[in-house]
Amino acid sequence: MSAPATPRRAAPLGLVGRDLAADPHGRRTGSRVVLGVVVAAAVLAGLAVVAVRNGQIRMRYELTEAMQQERELLQQRRALTARVLALRDPDRLARLARERGFVRPVHVHELPAPQDPRR
Repeated sequence: MSAPATPRRAAPLGLVGRDLAADPHGRRTGSRVVLGVVVAAAVLAGLAVVAVRNGQIRMRYELTEAMQQERELLQQRRALTARVLALRDPDRLARLARERGFVRPVHVHELPAPQDPRR
């Protein structure tokens, strides 16, 4: 009887002719570069979105402050307008004139206009 044949190991597919020392995992190095570029682009896009959103929030905050300042200025303007109207009130002015001893003039003397020396 002959000796049983020793089973022959099959070589793994895809490893024939490949330099395993240079590429231990059997992957293509080009895909790593592409993956790195895609990840970097995604991070940059994310940072750009965050920067735009941050700018929007800052602008909304500034707009809110400006609107509050406008409301305060309008309120101040209304108060000052009311004060001016109260100070110019003819009844108030007549009362103050009487209290200080002012009287209406009896005679009004009109003076002739001075001659223009250039003529």
